[in-house]
Amino acid sequence: MAGLDCVVIGYNEGDFDDYRVMSERAGPRSPEHQIYRKEHLVVDGRPMPWMDAFSTLRNRATGQTGRYHVGEVFNLAALYLTSFLRRHGLSAEPVSLFSGERGRLAELLAERPTVVAITTTFYVNIIPVVPIVDFIRQHSPESHIVIGGPLVDNLCLNGITDTVQDLFDAMGADSYVQESQGESTLAKIALSLRAGQDLSAVDNVIHCPDATWQLTRRRPESNDLDACSIDWAGFSPELIGATAQVRTARSCAFKCSFCDYPTRAGALASASVDTVRKELRALAELGVEQVVFVDDTFNVPPKRFKDICRMMIEEDLGLTWHSYFRCSNARDEEAFDLAAESGCSGVFLGIESGDTDILANMQKLAQDSQYRVGLERLNERGITTFASIIVGFPGENERTVGNTVDFLNETKPTFWRAQAWWANPRSPVYRNKEVFGIEGEGYSWSHSTMTSSEAADLTDVMFDQVTGSTWLPLYDFDFWSLPYLAGKGVGVSELVPILRLSEEIMRARDRGAPGDVPSQVLEERFAASVAALDCAPPRFSY
Repeated sequence: MAGLDCVVIGYNEGDFDDYRVMSERAGPRSPEHQIYRKEHLVVDGRPMPWMDAFSTLRNRATGQTGRYHVGEVFNLAALYLTSFLRRHGLSAEPVSLFSGERGRLAELLAERPTVVAITTTFYVNIIPVVPIVDFIRQHSPESHIVIGGPLVDNLCLNGITDTVQDLFDAMGADSYVQESQGESTLAKIALSLRAGQDLSAVDNVIHCPDATWQLTRRRPESNDLDACSIDWAGFSPELIGATAQVRTARSCAFKCSFCDYPTRAGALASASVDTVRKELRALAELGVEQVVFVDDTFNVPPKRFKDICRMMIEEDLGLTWHSYFRCSNARDEEAFDLAAESGCSGVFLGIESGDTDILANMQKLAQDSQYRVGLERLNERGITTFASIIVGFPGENERTVGNTVDFLNETKPTFWRAQAWWANPRSPVYRNKEVFGIEGEGYSWSHSTMTSSEAADLTDVMFDQVTGSTWLPLYDFDFWSLPYLAGKGVGVSELVPILRLSEEIMRARDRGAPGDVPSQVLEERFAASVAALDCAPPRFSY
């Protein structure tokens, strides 16, 4: 692989013990600590995220050292950027999960790539980036490190301030990309450096020519999704595995008041149905069985959604799929019938609230009745449903939370999770912060009807009161672990009783002293259930 131009690194989940300490320091009534308590288990006296507990107990039963992790579903940003670079005449290789692929990354860095690109799609601070940069410096000090993605955009919200200068220094990269898309900028960086040129003429680059970080000319990118579709033939079946992510659209057609993604991502752009057809054919040829459509609104617009479903039915590739789904935009029986017939296995529903007033405050453009009908139609067709709930949005009170509890118990989505509102100062609701009395941000806030601590308390109340649906942990699990584990041979029918045991363990741990007899019995049942699964081995190991 001599002459490697670029390595693209997808994701680093960070150290769970660091996360635990941070959550505990936030205080017992903080949203951070509430979330932590409802997403971890304790094995051999050590707190660990759900999937690590699963892996540890499987290894104990099998004598293996495997590590199950949703990052085994290859990071889509890394694949997309790699394919994009290759189309522009550059040699590139992707890495999905930093912590799970250090050996492979070290081998790639031994080729002394010109550029190493670090994506930041899921990061809210610089902590996960620093160990990646340190690792690259250790193994390939000559490589030019570039960091791009949402983290850089968020840091530069108010320009390259003195604080941002310090954060860029702390991360330790050679340059940063400030552009919501950024793939063209990355290709130009790699081509310029390969030609021995500096980066001053490349748009959208933050570099440091004289001890101060400076932004070159801004020029928004508009990359065509048909022209930039992934060339899946360039990747091996072993690399991709049984489950793969696919993007068919960019941005979101809606403007919910808690979310700034449409502002950052620009206007909604879609790939053609023929492009989606081509990608799905290529994935089927690689042996992929489960497809995850990552579009924020996969079934919008409705006509395009139906066309894609009809295409999948026509192709009959043997693929099942998961996606985000908006019940309010599935307006007739045909939409649900086509989804089921085309292989829909599960959907992520951004329900957010079961109260009409809160939905109006969120500008969700959805009614309680639409959610109820949608869940009924999905449940009738055996499609797994996951309801995501926000607690504490401006206007929330105990009554509105109670309405959401009633909604969940009456509609019975397969899975659910609630967590306190994360107050994003870039979101549209902050334009009305005086109206709602909003003060603070992140997980430290108050408004006219609630505080973040009260939201955390009410999330615990919901955890106990919602009985018609199964709680999903967050950290390393979430809804997207369902298609991952399905690719390992573990279906929802097998997961539900095990996750129910997780709920009981968390409930017993919160109510009683650690190590009491009920907790021990539950933990033994959980371990036995995990060990009894017929589950294909993971690609990663400890």
